[in-house]
Amino acid sequence: MGKPTYKITGASAAAKPRNQRPAVEGFLLLLRELQKIDPEFPLQYAVCLCEIAMDEGLSLTRLAQKTGMALSTVSRIVGALSRDRQKGKPYGLVRVVVSAAERRRRELYLTVRGKAVIDSIADLSAR
Repeated sequence: MGKPTYKITGASAAAKPRNQRPAVEGFLLLLRELQKIDPEFPLQYAVCLCEIAMDEGLSLTRLAQKTGMALSTVSRIVGALSRDRQKGKPYGLVRVVVSAAERRRRELYLTVRGKAVIDSIADLSAR
């Protein structure tokens, strides 16, 4: 996955201004909901949490592919989202389960707390 680029062209710069305030306010509400987990909750953690919520049971490798992050980075993030954070208190939002079919595969699921966070984000998004 490539990173999106944002380019301001003459046409868009000259276009009639639109009211972006409601969209930005909604986005800010979502960010503040994430800050309830931790005031410094990293965006990469939020991306991984949402990907796990949309495809529970996915593997670490698949999560790395979906996010475009290195497997080592995703592994560290999942550790923090679960119960194995290297520094600080773990978040307890994700449960890591060894696959019954393939013992080297780790499957990722939301915990009750993780589902509650996703539910609150979904509620805010629906407004």
